[in-house]
Amino acid sequence: MVDLNKLSPPALRAAMKGGTAGWGTVASATENVRYVQALPKIKARRRCYCGCGNKATHLGMANGMGLTRGCELSMQRWAKTGHARAVTQAPSAAHGDAS
Repeated sequence: MVDLNKLSPPALRAAMKGGTAGWGTVASATENVRYVQALPKIKARRRCYCGCGNKATHLGMANGMGLTRGCELSMQRWAKTGHARAVTQAPSAAHGDAS
């Protein structure tokens, strides 16, 4: 059983929304509630893979387990949509051209 008093506010919100079954043992970005937590302050960090060139300062989590890391913007986007990079349409589809 998960001790809810020891969870961070984003983790507690996700646990209340999606339940605590399998918390900390198995996680899925499609099946469980996604949320973001800040990484501890350290000097050496990995680079974000979204293409911004910034350092990875946040962790993308689901069901109490870290699944990905990146800059704050990319992880907020990942938590909302499931994609860390911006999803864009093809130029012809965006303007409604039927070619």
